[in-house]
Amino acid sequence: MNGFRNSGCLGPGFLHHSKSRPGRGAKRLSYAWLALLLLGALAGCRHTPTYAGPPNLVIHLLMKKWAIVPNRIVVPQNARVELIVTTADVEHGIAVPGLAINEPVQPGWTTVVRFLAQKPGVYPMRCSIACGRGHDHMTGEIVITPQPAGTVIPVHK
Repeated sequence: MNGFRNSGCLGPGFLHHSKSRPGRGAKRLSYAWLALLLLGALAGCRHTPTYAGPPNLVIHLLMKKWAIVPNRIVVPQNARVELIVTTADVEHGIAVPGLAINEPVQPGWTTVVRFLAQKPGVYPMRCSIACGRGHDHMTGEIVITPQPAGTVIPVHK
């Protein structure tokens, strides 16, 4: 069989043609559906703003049964933030829905999360992977404080 194969995930016949190809209109229609699907996915996609260059702040975060340490992180607006996240025991996940952050944290590995602190506010933080009976208590917050326009944030190492 030449051409695209149907994976089954988008319905029967989606982007599928064989030696007995349907007319050109059907093929164009399949491509049109693909384009609409991709545009719809991109329009609804949330993306954490990231940055180039060194971070202004590097913050170490430890996840362990049943705590996130520190559980409150305060950063200035427009700071380039790098979270260095580790776990002391089992697999956890760091989730900050308001900043579109959701990353697994594996034992023995370091998870690095970079984000640009754009909008001032309080952003709830939690463990996103069920890790045991105290999982619901693994919460915290990231606070982005407003900064006057033109404020320069020094790079901390």
